[in-house]
Amino acid sequence: MNSEAPVRQSTRPARAVAVVGGSRYLGAHLVGMLLRSESVERVLAIDSVKPSPQHRRRMRDAEFVRLDPQSPRLQGILRDAGIDTVVHAGLHHTDFAAGGRAAVKESNIMGSMHVIAACGRAASVKRFVLISSTTVYGSSGADPAMFTEDMAARRQPSGGIPMDHLSVEGYVRAMSRKRPDIDVTILRVPAILGLPEPTVFGELLAPSIAPVLAGYDPRIQLLHPQDALDALLHASMGATPGTYNIAAEGILTLTQAIRRAGHVPLPVPAPTFRMVSRLLSSQGFRDIGQAQLRFLRFGRAMDTTRMRTEFGFTPQYTTEEALQSYLVDSGTEPLVTRASLERRMAGFAAMLPGPVARGLRAGIHTTLDELESLGALPDPIEEDAL
Repeated sequence: MNSEAPVRQSTRPARAVAVVGGSRYLGAHLVGMLLRSESVERVLAIDSVKPSPQHRRRMRDAEFVRLDPQSPRLQGILRDAGIDTVVHAGLHHTDFAAGGRAAVKESNIMGSMHVIAACGRAASVKRFVLISSTTVYGSSGADPAMFTEDMAARRQPSGGIPMDHLSVEGYVRAMSRKRPDIDVTILRVPAILGLPEPTVFGELLAPSIAPVLAGYDPRIQLLHPQDALDALLHASMGATPGTYNIAAEGILTLTQAIRRAGHVPLPVPAPTFRMVSRLLSSQGFRDIGQAQLRFLRFGRAMDTTRMRTEFGFTPQYTTEEALQSYLVDSGTEPLVTRASLERRMAGFAAMLPGPVARGLRAGIHTTLDELESLGALPDPIEEDAL
């Protein structure tokens, strides 16, 4: 999977930076951070849609160029602005965007092809940074305990987001072979909770009863939004180029994460998972693809040795801390006592088949035990006072 040349330390400080996807959360925040860097003289934020007022404030005095990445004007804009560093933060990481899978694929594949081609033809560009995802490793029962950057997926993705990102990484490497003078950095990140773009994992943390695939408890690695931004900035400012897993220390299983939220995991047979998911989510559960269902079976974990030793970066938040930060910031409401859980679940359990209802009750008790071990349950007197 990883066929790039040996990494070398980049010594060129970024002077003029273009951020593709500048209207999105990561892009807009990165633009603001770049403008605070002493070596950076100019920043262009490029996107096909205008930034929200909140994101525009984050971008400070940066120049915003409203432009479809597929526009033939992009090469000229990069050349005329003397851009030496391009950060591609415009990849979609889920199919939940407006227009669904077709629109996401068009943006990810065709948009990225044009961005990469424009960079390859712009002589001023000397550094290219791509924020990809760990979905390129896939998920299967044959996966290693930890994926390193040199490993390929045990089960190659046949479509969806994993195939999008794998293809875009290939286009970037092809550009690098034609333009070996461009330092290329690819950051593979896991789920980032707290961004406006929803994730399947975030959706599962929302309902009081969260469906999980019966017989499976996938491994989860996270990344806090601030750590994602810090890693992007580090790559943009001249860190050693290469391909890196950027993930927090530590691993949780899906059921552990659900219980940390004070909610109850409900094992559901695979054939009925989508249906039950929609019933249990108050806002409706979005459709998920086969790649995401495989992730909910097997999960995924990444080795981050290269991130620390070669890229020179260590996230501030562990996986558990990133989860806790998200739960606090999102206002996720826990089900806090045995009495409240039983009251809220009794009516629902009555509608379930006997074995499923018994599984629900067992899940409630397990959740309570875990919350008690964390000291996360209030005293009954405090609950009564509420």
